[in-house]
Amino acid sequence: PELAGWRPFLHAKMGEHCLDILSKPDRLPPSDKAEFFRRTAEMFRDRKPEGVQVPAGLRVLERGWPAYRLRRQSGRAGRELVRRTRQAGGAAAGRLGRVRSAVNARRPLDPDLALYSAFSHRGVLGDPAAVYHKAREIAPRLRGVWVVRDEEDARLLPPGTEHVLLGSSAYRRVTERATYFVNNVNWPGSLAKRPGSVHIHTHQGTPLKFMGADLLAKPGARHGVDVPQMLRRADRWDYSLVANRHSELVWERAYPCHFTSVRTGSPRNDVLVNAGPEHGRRVRERLGVPEGHTVVLYAPTRRDYRRGGHVDRIDLARLAADLGEDHTLVVRLHPSLATGHARGMGLSELHRRGVVVDATDEPHVEDVMLASDLLITDYSALMFDYALLDRPIVVHADDWGAYAASRGAYFDITADAPGHVSRSYRELAWLLESGAWRDEESARLRSGFRARFGAYDDGRAAERVVRTLMLGEAMPTPDPAVTVPAARAVPAAGRDQLTFS
Repeated sequence: PELAGWRPFLHAKMGEHCLDILSKPDRLPPSDKAEFFRRTAEMFRDRKPEGVQVPAGLRVLERGWPAYRLRRQSGRAGRELVRRTRQAGGAAAGRLGRVRSAVNARRPLDPDLALYSAFSHRGVLGDPAAVYHKAREIAPRLRGVWVVRDEEDARLLPPGTEHVLLGSSAYRRVTERATYFVNNVNWPGSLAKRPGSVHIHTHQGTPLKFMGADLLAKPGARHGVDVPQMLRRADRWDYSLVANRHSELVWERAYPCHFTSVRTGSPRNDVLVNAGPEHGRRVRERLGVPEGHTVVLYAPTRRDYRRGGHVDRIDLARLAADLGEDHTLVVRLHPSLATGHARGMGLSELHRRGVVVDATDEPHVEDVMLASDLLITDYSALMFDYALLDRPIVVHADDWGAYAASRGAYFDITADAPGHVSRSYRELAWLLESGAWRDEESARLRSGFRARFGAYDDGRAAERVVRTLMLGEAMPTPDPAVTVPAARAVPAAGRDQLTFS
């Protein structure tokens, strides 16, 4: 009796379930459907609770098989009418859109309209963000508009950021009129490059692994990548920004297209060159790093020889414990692994327990670098930027052979490293325990690496892009012979070396 109140609900669910079975083409033979309906209607009538009003959608069970068939046929006819109406409306909208685009294509470009995007329209990030902020500072007449994927990303934009949603009518209007296009990935293939428009491609750092056309020799690495389409899109670039001679040669080889390489430096690295110690302290406070701790940043990259890209090369809990109580281990995964299973395999739990700090979601990786005292990485391009800080780097290369064979590499990072190289956890532990990670040899290796790959990063890259490529002003190119000023380190007070517990 205490469950009697559930009878109306169960009665309705019974009718809904039986009608659902009846509506599906693969659940019953056509010859059995009439009998199935008859038995369902009989059961529905016999078990109807007293005083219950039958929902409108189930009343067909009280009207018989012919009424049910008529409703089904009229429903299909109605849906087909709606489909055809939408199809006709879509075709008309498409024709109208093409007419509008043709009209806008005849209108002159807006010389003060610049369109920005970064990391497949994820927000105000990376090199495009640095160019955008510098343009707002020294060329306020330029109207900067960001392209974002959806409303969720739009809500994360800084207040007051003008933006359009990818594929929207507003997006089509600005892409048809903009003069400047700044991106660190390719724009969609549907975007037609108008004569007179200027496409500035910033890239995403210095390349170690194979890119572009070089992936044609690596079938595993190019899985899911349409290289010919990538090259067609790259052929819209007018300028390719480079931070060093190595990048210049690689991009011209990997993307044999009609662009001009510009030795500007990497705009996003201006903050690494120019930031003072206060910047790093603020970031440490935001991340919850205790005062006086030595911060070790671990930044692994993805693997092309493993489905999903994630391979656990280091036991994070063990490393955090070995570092000692006066150290904080900060982990930043590759962006492509941020939403994958890698964080669910222990990193999120270690962060929750306070064993490590998971900085994968920090929007600006430069902040994370400025907050750290040592970088441990494998083959991440982060090392090229981190070297500008003139802080120690350890390359943990325990699977270099597999990585280079599967993805391809432009040089052997273990032979031309920015610091000491470990090929096992035991070697890594020795480097940290002995203090060799910050010895004279480490400094020598770092200095040579920085001179080679930070040659054009003088702290004025974003300004150089805005003035020379957007405003048409003259500005001297960086002189590789001049030593790049290192950002001031933020060492933990009184710490000479990493110690193990």
